[in-house]
Amino acid sequence: MFQSDKIGSNTTMTRKSAHIAIGRKGEIIALEHLRRQGHEILTTNWRHGKGELDIVSTMDQFIIITEVKTRSDSKYGEPHEDVDNRKQELLEETAEAYVNENCIDLELRFDIISITLQPQLLIDHIEDAF
Repeated sequence: MFQSDKIGSNTTMTRKSAHIAIGRKGEIIALEHLRRQGHEILTTNWRHGKGELDIVSTMDQFIIITEVKTRSDSKYGEPHEDVDNRKQELLEETAEAYVNENCIDLELRFDIISITLQPQLLIDHIEDAF
């Protein structure tokens, strides 16, 4: 019985590790995409309280908070569908803290980059998403 519990916990850790790896891969793809679009990257994975900003960049007169959502495939829907009202509120609160802490006086914009890895790479950049 002890061994099966251990196997279950290893399986859980493997799934979690795979999930983290997929997310990290998506963030790298998103960073490359944003740089090609002319964004100046200020920071990544900025944390405040319970919130995290995946990518903070500037372009034109905007400070842009980009939430990156990545899935291996679209079997369970599109990645951007995970950014619900609760997540949006948390991003807005976290962004406000970032802007205040860094004394930024630019218009704030929220984008979502939705990435599906298979069957082929699909990048959907939703500007001014909310």
